[in-house]
Amino acid sequence: MNNIITGKNLVKIFGKGNEQAKVLNEVNVEIAKGEFVAVMGPSGSGKSTLLFVLSGMDEITSGFVKFGDTELAKLRENTLADIRRTQMGFIFQQPTMLKNLNLLDNILLPATNEGKKR
Repeated sequence: MNNIITGKNLVKIFGKGNEQAKVLNEVNVEIAKGEFVAVMGPSGSGKSTLLFVLSGMDEITSGFVKFGDTELAKLRENTLADIRRTQMGFIFQQPTMLKNLNLLDNILLPATNEGKKR
């Protein structure tokens, strides 16, 4: 089965100098197309950080993440945003909506740019 997401030797360090915290330490993840995966653990264990690096919303300190055959770190931000918008799903723990739009309009907003050239 082909992997849709592969993360190898993922390390994520926050902070600098003596104030560093290693949140991900050589994590390996393989998610096959069509597979459902739950990421579970106690508060502060790195679940959100893992999801952010797997989606390309945050950079990793070392290792690599591939979406299909494409290494995310080699993509420009607008290409990453297109992939997240059209090929990934991500539900935030604390969603932020535009206050001037109702719930339905907030949901439909990403689709309004679909098919438009930049």
